[in-house]
Amino acid sequence: MILTIGTGRPGIQSRPAFRIELGNDGWSWPKGAPTTTAADLARLGLRHAALNSALRDQASRHLRLTSLLEQLPKPENRVTLDPDVSDMYGVPLPRIAYRLGEYIQAGLSAACAAHDKIFTAMGATEIQHRDDAEGAGHIMGTARMGGDPKQSVVDRDLRSHDHPNLFILGSAVFPTSATANPTLTIAALSPRAVAQIKATLTQ
Repeated sequence: MILTIGTGRPGIQSRPAFRIELGNDGWSWPKGAPTTTAADLARLGLRHAALNSALRDQASRHLRLTSLLEQLPKPENRVTLDPDVSDMYGVPLPRIAYRLGEYIQAGLSAACAAHDKIFTAMGATEIQHRDDAEGAGHIMGTARMGGDPKQSVVDRDLRSHDHPNLFILGSAVFPTSATANPTLTIAALSPRAVAQIKATLTQ
């Protein structure tokens, strides 16, 4: 089940909207359950059938809420080549600069408050929040699409501004990282490049 909650202030973007996912895998993201649950029960002296029974009883009552937020592009958030560190072949390693700004922090705070409200309404007996934000596993950005070669890597047809025989198909071209899985957007964008690639091959 997925819920989407906006800012609640039309015309004023004080924070991003967030999407809440409900999962039955317990605290797998925030605190590491059910592995941590099994360890806690084992420390209480439970073993074998008793441990298995207690773990099933607890895990079946765990509910996870996860909020995902869209992040606005920030020029200071970027991937560059490290000028000092290289791999064994002498190729510079990537250097990642990334920070969460006030806009995102405000969204995370609102999401946390929404989680508390939902859990309280459900009568939850123990609520835990993960201390730090983390990625959802979808790699996006670094080769953004746009009309200005100074502000983007590829054009609307996913063709590189600098190399006309280079096309980039995938979520690397996304200008922002949305809260939804990227597959359908990738599929929708990719046909833009098809005619251009075909024309290039027949020249």
